[in-house]
Amino acid sequence: MKPTAQNNVVYDKPPLKAGNKRIINTKGVFRDNSLLTLSSICLGLMLLNRIISRKKFELPKKPRPYTCSINGVTVSWLGHASILINFFGKVILIDPVLESRLGVTLPGNLNIGPKRYLAPALTVNELGPVDLLLMSHGHVDHFDYPTLRKLQSINTTAITAKNTCFLWDGLVYQDVREIWWGEALNIDGITIKAIQGRHRAARLPWLTDMTANSYLISYGGVNIFFAGDTGYTPIIREQLRGIPVDILIVGIANYLPTSLQKDHCSPEQAWQIAKEIGAARIIPMHWGTFKLSEEPMEEPLPRFLHAAGSERGRIIIPIIERE
Repeated sequence: MKPTAQNNVVYDKPPLKAGNKRIINTKGVFRDNSLLTLSSICLGLMLLNRIISRKKFELPKKPRPYTCSINGVTVSWLGHASILINFFGKVILIDPVLESRLGVTLPGNLNIGPKRYLAPALTVNELGPVDLLLMSHGHVDHFDYPTLRKLQSINTTAITAKNTCFLWDGLVYQDVREIWWGEALNIDGITIKAIQGRHRAARLPWLTDMTANSYLISYGGVNIFFAGDTGYTPIIREQLRGIPVDILIVGIANYLPTSLQKDHCSPEQAWQIAKEIGAARIIPMHWGTFKLSEEPMEEPLPRFLHAAGSERGRIIIPIIERE
């Protein structure tokens, strides 16, 4: 069995008007700090066993975002940086990479490259219709041709980073729109704003004009911030000043050797971003799925929880079982 990834943050009630407190409930989440620690240790041991034995793991339950009310929000981590959001009835998919491998795509829509340790929480066939597809940048672990070809739909709008539109040539979507830092689009009442992070985004070494976006997704007073791939930078805090972030989705791995921290946060740097923007809930991503750097696969999550200290109850992590 493979591991599958599910983190759900559920808004059981619509957001209240300005000046009132939002009500945020979490389901399927350990609230007790000792359980959070135990969960992270068990996860680390299972990932270590995966490296040694080549066995794969799955989460016991699959996300069910389509069962959510049009008056609510569900966020599901599908593995690595792939996020599925039901945002008041609109289905948003971010950086979908749902194949067994990533890397160079060969004829026949197959990849040659690293094999995943953690199975996706949902396959493409299980996703259902997608209203809005957000792509942060063009690296192969975020922009996966086999997945995107399977997702093609004339009913799906895609938003992509500046100077990446050419990657979509030959793909059939309703619309593909580039967005630059500081720009915002309104799609059916949902505001998508591109936020600047710190990440070199060239898919090939000579394509240095390609950029990477973080995204602020807003509707009805609810704000979700997808940090995407970024090294630590105070620029994020400045761009989000005065905006109450209900859910932060932030990468916590691919930080060793330390030179990689120009483009990816260490767990401690990721927590620093969470503190600086005052996120109510945090979903760690970009960990446990592909071996792309030198740190042990089991290391990022325990370090992230340790960095959070007494505030680790704000972090939402998956419960993983193995048969």
